[in-house]
Amino acid sequence: MTEAAEVKAEDLPEGEGEEATESLEEAPKAEEKAEKENKKSDKKSGSNEMGIIMVVSVVLALVLVIGLFVFLPEFIYNLVFGELSVRATYLDHLGRSAFTGVIKLAILVLYMWGVSFMKDIRRTFMYHGAEHKTIFCYEQGLELTVENVRKQKRFHPRCGTSFIVLVVLVGILLGGFIQIDHVLLRTLVRIILVPLIIGIGYELIKFAGRHDNIITKIISAPGVWLQHITTKEPEDSMIECAIKALTEVIPEDKEKDNW
Repeated sequence: MTEAAEVKAEDLPEGEGEEATESLEEAPKAEEKAEKENKKSDKKSGSNEMGIIMVVSVVLALVLVIGLFVFLPEFIYNLVFGELSVRATYLDHLGRSAFTGVIKLAILVLYMWGVSFMKDIRRTFMYHGAEHKTIFCYEQGLELTVENVRKQKRFHPRCGTSFIVLVVLVGILLGGFIQIDHVLLRTLVRIILVPLIIGIGYELIKFAGRHDNIITKIISAPGVWLQHITTKEPEDSMIECAIKALTEVIPEDKEKDNW
């Protein structure tokens, strides 16, 4: 194409031929520049679309969580027992809180049990078991080897599963103090109290991690039971992965690991 451009440029008057040649030579550069700009535009558009999808996903997740764990238990309670009277006592409100709490736990357990049959989730739960076994091995001061880790238990009192169960149980106890009959107002107060409930649950799970007695066993029991669903016996390759992950975060000063 360049040779043809040069031949044609020679047939043109002086000055015009040079301009035509430069124009033809700059054409590929212009196309390349336009292609880069299009790619940037597509990337920006894709990023914006992903951002919108993430926002919508978060909103839908919040709506689903509030619907399943706040409004549905209240709806079932009112359907079975009806609204409390204005003169209801703490025990009446505690009964409501306990009933709705059991419904929440039932939803949580059924969900965990249901997804555990999915192949990918089951593998995730196997990695979860490898994590627990590795932490137990580390806390006992044993060398982090596959053989040592394999012998450990997969049920840990400081598991996130135990934390979730504790949060629900603490919410049941505090819910008895919310003596408000209006459903929306009562729900709003429960949402406001979430940071307090989470804080108490966190302190309880820390306490259970520091001590080993009958009280901590009772505190940990519901979460440990649920871990029969959320943890599975891992493969050796999963244990190796867990060992590698834990090794990367072990502090030089072992005192920093104390609970």
